[in-house]
Amino acid sequence: MMTKNFLTQKKSKTKFLSCFLVLCAFMTSMCAQAQTNCQFTAGISANGTTTANGVQISSSSIGSVQSVGTSPFIRACISGINTIATGGGVRVGVNDSWVISFTFDKPVNDLIFVIAEADGNENYIFNSNGGGVSISSDSSCGMLISGNGILTNGGGGGYYKIHSSIPYTQLTVNGARGNGSLLGICFTSINFLGVQDTNAIKNEAVDIYPTQVKDVLTISSKEALKSYKIFDESGKLVSTSTLEGNKTDINLSGIITGCYIIAVETKTQTINKKIVKK
Repeated sequence: MMTKNFLTQKKSKTKFLSCFLVLCAFMTSMCAQAQTNCQFTAGISANGTTTANGVQISSSSIGSVQSVGTSPFIRACISGINTIATGGGVRVGVNDSWVISFTFDKPVNDLIFVIAEADGNENYIFNSNGGGVSISSDSSCGMLISGNGILTNGGGGGYYKIHSSIPYTQLTVNGARGNGSLLGICFTSINFLGVQDTNAIKNEAVDIYPTQVKDVLTISSKEALKSYKIFDESGKLVSTSTLEGNKTDINLSGIITGCYIIAVETKTQTINKKIVKK
């Protein structure tokens, strides 16, 4: 009887240990999936144009911004030195301040920037035409996030997600002089925001109605209107025009039934909104 009880207890402990190990493996897998995985960066340059995932990116810069072509992004942390991405990028802040502006031909959001080889004197300030930005990171070291900026704390690098409440078509990054660091954009984070990803955000300055339109769409703004662009669900530009004044009607009778995103540019901002063509 004692032998039987012993064997039963042993089997129970073995079963518990097996379940525990499976649970640990599952949790480890889930944590690994939550970490940013950025193997390649987009082919951005100091001044030029590139395309990533169907989104055209134009960049212009002043100050200390140098194109580096294809390069490894090497992060130096207390835990060691490792390559966190490979691809195109720019070297910024080599003994001078710098500014680089990116223009996207389709609205984007949550771009992941890769920073490497930073020292104790670097900083990176982000501003978008979609309003204020917030910055988050699930993999970084030696750097601090403060508002819409990233500050070095003895050097390091990592991945940083740039989020705005409204998707943006322009993003500007600037910083002070230092010893120089590498800046890139994770290729997989560059995606046109389909209709399913863009909420109809109420904006006090711009009114776009009706959101379910049969023929005529009206755009009304407290600011001077500059232009509009309409994209289909695949990101294809289907209609665009310059605008004047504060109110205009757009005839959409020639557009087929479906879901679209309209990007309206005013004097100070770009508003993106979902519309349904009936």
